[in-house]
Amino acid sequence: MNRTNYISETNDDTYDEINDIRRCISPSGELDDRYIWRREKLYQGMNGKYVERFYISPERSYVFKPVTHQGNEDRESWVYEHILSAFPPIYPRLLERSAPGQGDGGWTVFEDIGALGHSYKLEHALLVAEQMAWWHSFPLTHWERVPEEGQKPDIQQIIADLYEREAAAAAALEESGLPRTIAADILNAATRAAESTGNTGEDHLRTGKEAYPAGPRLFAQYEKVMSHGDLHLGNYAVKLNGEKDGEQSRRLYILDWEHAHANLPFWDLYYLIDMSHPHFPKQVTSLQRERILQHYLQQSAHYGKVWSAEDFIADYSLFAAIFSLWMLMLIASDLKPKDGNGLWPRELLLAQRAEAVAGLTACWTGS
Repeated sequence: MNRTNYISETNDDTYDEINDIRRCISPSGELDDRYIWRREKLYQGMNGKYVERFYISPERSYVFKPVTHQGNEDRESWVYEHILSAFPPIYPRLLERSAPGQGDGGWTVFEDIGALGHSYKLEHALLVAEQMAWWHSFPLTHWERVPEEGQKPDIQQIIADLYEREAAAAAALEESGLPRTIAADILNAATRAAESTGNTGEDHLRTGKEAYPAGPRLFAQYEKVMSHGDLHLGNYAVKLNGEKDGEQSRRLYILDWEHAHANLPFWDLYYLIDMSHPHFPKQVTSLQRERILQHYLQQSAHYGKVWSAEDFIADYSLFAAIFSLWMLMLIASDLKPKDGNGLWPRELLLAQRAEAVAGLTACWTGS
């Protein structure tokens, strides 16, 4: 079976390392315990498969990542080869991968960068925003065939879904302790914003088997950029690496690039600031939100992309309110009783809902 590896060195030790890694993966794409000293589960993907740290010896460990989301086969390897190869080293090295075309049986092996902490810190979020402004500064044509779709619908499809299911969105607000009228208020604001820029197209979007009016064409004044796609708190970390020149050295890592795609700059910013997550909760104050956005704008201007801070922050707030309203609708669905066990325990979903409520309230009312 032909495989492609991404270790840049070509000495004998490197070939030995590659062979050691390959030996640990069975032909069916699973870790082979015969050659592994110890293994640890790190997290479970949406398809039930686990990302794991495995040890060849007490001193040598790697991270094994099978395909964890349907539709993402070979995608992260492609991103590493065609996009991240032009990035500064802010990601774990991809050491080995399965041959392309293995489908759900595909896998990747990354360097083990050790235990990572994912507690929210403003200074860490600012580092991410700084790097984000850099990769957002390039036109899409700078990258080779950026995927057009991510793991979630884009904001235009989200708006259309909210128009279609406004009653469900209002009910989700009520269940969360917020007034039902916020749903109509947000959608009316979206319509007014679209009308003010003349973006009120009457084309149709197709969701499932049904097509319905797309509603207002929002944020069309912003060009799409290469987006990480899933930049929540669990997908970045800052590691301290001892002192250098009398100061604590730190290194930013951004993980899990398999959802990279073309999207608005607000997408990555929303995930960084206001996206709620059951396993990685955070509390972002209004002052912190504005500081992150202002830092992003300052860095973007440094790279030649200049926006009105007032307009950009107002547009972000509307984007975040729309997205958070949609997330509350999804969380409400996840909280309903189902046959069997859901992916997330109820107490984690309730905490996620509280975080989404806080974000929506802050972005919509400014409080």
